[in-house]
Amino acid sequence: MSTYTKTLRMNTPELALANLEAAAEKFNAATENLTAATKTVLMIAGAPLLGLAFVLALPLISVALTAYYSAKLIAAGWAGVARHAKNVALFFAAPFVGLAYILAFPFVGVGMLCYLGAKAARK
Repeated sequence: MSTYTKTLRMNTPELALANLEAAAEKFNAATENLTAATKTVLMIAGAPLLGLAFVLALPLISVALTAYYSAKLIAAGWAGVARHAKNVALFFAAPFVGLAYILAFPFVGVGMLCYLGAKAARK
């Protein structure tokens, strides 16, 4: 394991929340000068649209964040991932290697008998 270690900070959701709070403050500042009736109409019309935007964006955001953090974790621990992938490949290859040995043993045995017989015949 290398001496270089990188601390992963998962602060992207906090940054998104900070941006959302800043947008809410801008919206509040913009609506302070409106009348109560205008605010009510805007809220009644805007709330379903805002909710729909969040409902449509949530799956995309969650998939993007999952891919982003997975890529960061894989990049940070690439040696461990490579070792695990090698072990999995060897696990799946082991039955075929065993089958090759089982098929080769009779031929190896006959070859050994021929070799020892020829060696004994020369003496």
